[in-house]
Amino acid sequence: MEGSQIRALMVIVPVLLTGCASPMAARDALTPEPVAMPVPAPKPVITSAVEPEVMYQVLVAEVAMQRGQYDLAIQNYLELGRSTRDVRMAERAARVAVYAHDNENALEAAKLWVELDTVNIEARQVLTALYIRNGQLEDAQRQLEEVLALSPADDENGFMLIAGLLGRQQDKQAALQVMQRLIAGRPNDPAALMAFSHLAVRTGALDLAEDAIKRVVNLQPKRVDALVQQARILTMRGKAAEALALLEVAVKQHPKDADLRTAYARLLVDAKQFDKALDQFKIVNKQAPNQPEILFALGMVAVQLERVDEGEKYLLELNRGNKAYVAESAYYLGRIAEEYRKDPDAAIKWYTQVDRGESALEAQIRIAYLIAQKGELNQARAQLHTITPRGPAQALRIFLVEGQMLRDAGRNQEALEIFNAGLEELPDNTDLLYSRAMVAEKLDKLDLMEDDLKRILIREPDNADALNALGYTLADRTRRYDDALGYIQRAMELRPDSHFVLDSMGWLQYRLGNYSEAARYLRRALEANPDSEIAAHLTEVLWVMGDQQGARMVWKQALDASPGNKFLLEVMDKLDHK
Repeated sequence: MEGSQIRALMVIVPVLLTGCASPMAARDALTPEPVAMPVPAPKPVITSAVEPEVMYQVLVAEVAMQRGQYDLAIQNYLELGRSTRDVRMAERAARVAVYAHDNENALEAAKLWVELDTVNIEARQVLTALYIRNGQLEDAQRQLEEVLALSPADDENGFMLIAGLLGRQQDKQAALQVMQRLIAGRPNDPAALMAFSHLAVRTGALDLAEDAIKRVVNLQPKRVDALVQQARILTMRGKAAEALALLEVAVKQHPKDADLRTAYARLLVDAKQFDKALDQFKIVNKQAPNQPEILFALGMVAVQLERVDEGEKYLLELNRGNKAYVAESAYYLGRIAEEYRKDPDAAIKWYTQVDRGESALEAQIRIAYLIAQKGELNQARAQLHTITPRGPAQALRIFLVEGQMLRDAGRNQEALEIFNAGLEELPDNTDLLYSRAMVAEKLDKLDLMEDDLKRILIREPDNADALNALGYTLADRTRRYDDALGYIQRAMELRPDSHFVLDSMGWLQYRLGNYSEAARYLRRALEANPDSEIAAHLTEVLWVMGDQQGARMVWKQALDASPGNKFLLEVMDKLDHK
């Protein structure tokens, strides 16, 4: 059969071909992002007559693939490739076999594909990947040598393309070995060494990565991308100070290189040297104005430094001048309006612009919170109910937010119902169990609270929050002090400096009548965090110990810091009536 007959059939049955999208996704599993390479011009489609048996076999393969009968599709495509010598049938057989995890037929089909189209780089990449999966590393190396031979002599992209291909393989060590074989004969080739360094980073071989990049820098001391890669590796190895020093010198040597300066600025941000980072981003903005990534960085770093007006200016410029960044910049402009300007209406207007991206869900939640803060809780809940969650994580977030809103409003029974609904959808979720336990305690449903916290501890025995919450509640609401002590001691082993746990231990000691011990723990807790509830506990302990002056001093300091706090007002009212 002639290959032109197959091409003719491709024109006749295009609808069938569109049903093969999923198996064709195997392309991504085998090859890196496309890089411009010289490839032969496509042959013209010939619409000559197709022999009936060929048409029948193609139709069988297409229908089989649509029905998920991949073994039958592979068999027919491979037979067509052998009999007609049509490269498209070989390619199709290889891709479907890869998708179906049929490595044996995938390897045979890929070999045929390469045989029929020897200058096709993608075919050789697919064959390389299959050789690696099969443990045939020498054969894989030979294919990559052919890929390099097909690349222009002065084009460094060939090595980076290979590094990308190898980095996608599941067997990282085998991929690294193939690359090592490939560069063994090129010890002084900067392009080969650079690509190897990138692959070694992806496989976690940081020693090899660092050694390779040092060789690149020795060969080409002024090569900026090598210096950036060297700094990256140093950072990954916990040597951030060395990385910063390296790039600081490099920036002085190459002051006009905006990419280098940007890398230096980002490293300064990672090191929390925000003032210096802002200065560097400003220089980049002058060298290459209006780059959206730089404007965004300027805005975020300025806000981090509490230079809100300056940060807002950059974000406004980005919002007005770059459509791709409208949503992201609007989210942070909303945060500025909410947190710094105390202007909820302006914040809501910004958040409504956030219709895509990672911040979209959070923006919708912020709108609901701001509506709730106005006292319009039902409208806030309606806002939450307009959100269509994308997956369990977002559904969980919405349940928790709505439940917390109801708790904050004192509508604990409704909050309990929300957490019940959440647990029906996401059974045994730790966050939902903990939240339901807290609201159950408020509703005096101590059996439910204890059951939920114990369910958490069965799955997560070292969950310090659950241990502490259970221990504190048993100490505060029951006389099961021995049980409470066991839970709180375990929480203290896990978090010895937690003010929450110290407060729980102090309150338990108070309930046990060990007032001096109670005061000691509570003072430690208050030093760790000047929390109103801790201050209320210490006030009560000191009062009972007879130190009313000390109690009033602790109480007044806490009330000055948190006027109108219910814990503080309640404790003094209780003590005044004793």
